[in-house]
Amino acid sequence: MKTALFVLVIALAASLSSCSSKVKEERLTRIDSLGIHLNHVQDVLKSVDSVALENWSSEISRNEVWVWDNLTDTLEPQPGIIAGDYFRTKKFTGKVLGRYGQVKKEVGYAQTQLATLREDVKNSFYSEEEFHAFFNAEAEAMDKLVKAGDELESASGSVFERYKLIKPRFEHILDSIKTHIYGDKPAL
Repeated sequence: MKTALFVLVIALAASLSSCSSKVKEERLTRIDSLGIHLNHVQDVLKSVDSVALENWSSEISRNEVWVWDNLTDTLEPQPGIIAGDYFRTKKFTGKVLGRYGQVKKEVGYAQTQLATLREDVKNSFYSEEEFHAFFNAEAEAMDKLVKAGDELESASGSVFERYKLIKPRFEHILDSIKTHIYGDKPAL
């Protein structure tokens, strides 16, 4: 009788272990599906040229200071509008850079959260209800992060297009101003 009971206990333990292993694998697969979304956001971060954005912001600031220091008269309406558009590009560039920093920080946090959730599942820390609650919270956060990444990508593309369009127009105006100020003398 003891032997039969022992065999039954071993069989039950093996069955539970097998079931537990299957549940773990299913949970890990679900966590991996969130990792795919995280990879998308990381790819978006890689595609945003933050160095170029920082350089443009600095360049616009330098040009703005030069114009304010050297321009003593009002520009004609069309060149004035172009100059204003160029200087406002720094505002949009700054917003994209700020959002880039936020998304990058959130990606780091999400990586930590998913790694912790994965490790906790491997160690069988959660009941079905607990796992469901934690997974849903992470899935919701990941959805928001993906949306933020997509918005960052769109905003970055808009700033790049705006800058490419307005920069040559502004440089033409700046060259005209320098020619007017310096005449035949070489510009500084």
